[in-house]
Amino acid sequence: MEIIRENEQQLTELKAKNDSLEKDYGSTVHIVGLTCQPKLISCPKLHLDAARANTEHCLVTTDGELVNSWPDTGDEGQNRLKKYMGTCSSPIPLPPPPSTLTLPTTSTYWETKSRVRVVMDGVWRHALEMGVVEAGWVDRGYWISHQLRSWGVRVARCGSHGESLCTRVCRDRKQGECHQNTMSDTIGTQATLHYGVVLDVGRGRVAFIDLDRGIVLVKYDEVFREPLVPVFSVGYLLHDYNVTMSLISGEDVDMTDAKKALVYQALI
Repeated sequence: MEIIRENEQQLTELKAKNDSLEKDYGSTVHIVGLTCQPKLISCPKLHLDAARANTEHCLVTTDGELVNSWPDTGDEGQNRLKKYMGTCSSPIPLPPPPSTLTLPTTSTYWETKSRVRVVMDGVWRHALEMGVVEAGWVDRGYWISHQLRSWGVRVARCGSHGESLCTRVCRDRKQGECHQNTMSDTIGTQATLHYGVVLDVGRGRVAFIDLDRGIVLVKYDEVFREPLVPVFSVGYLLHDYNVTMSLISGEDVDMTDAKKALVYQALI
């Protein structure tokens, strides 16, 4: 009963401070874990960086969506990604030493929603991926799922499960459990795929949520060495799939009770 009273008191205090917390953190703040050990989750405003998109494979539309496209040779901006088949957002810095903190660190959350249509029975496996990579490794490879110091969700044609696209979480080039039947690989099939990222750089926790299945795919405890860059890819050209990815962050996140429960599960 004492623990319950302490949790209820903490929850009441957090709710009372919610407006000031949002001002302090400079982003939308939600409280998760309403029944025990309530925690804060911050939703910073992120964006798909049009200036860094690898325009040989994708582009960011005027509506702020990432789409795969035919090569654009007209813009070779110096800051564009050269290898990675996608784009990124602003880096999320590592926290300063505890002695200099003016506010306690809090976990962050964002998500993507992607519309995928199978257009050909081709050989290119990747349909999309999203995740984070340490700043020094951002443009080292075509996919973050194939490089070190990276953590992400990949949706791709799976050689082990017939004609379907499967979901995997990848870490440091190693592929995790395969979640089957994300969508059919039959030409003409369309689906909307929805994934979330929970990141606590202070604690060293990164987790991924499949919002369609309503499950936490995986959670990792890491020692981060550099700022973490959110990255996003919509596959290779238009050979196999038409993909349009939207980044959902900040006040655009619809933090439902079911989503709060998943975020809390990812943090504990």
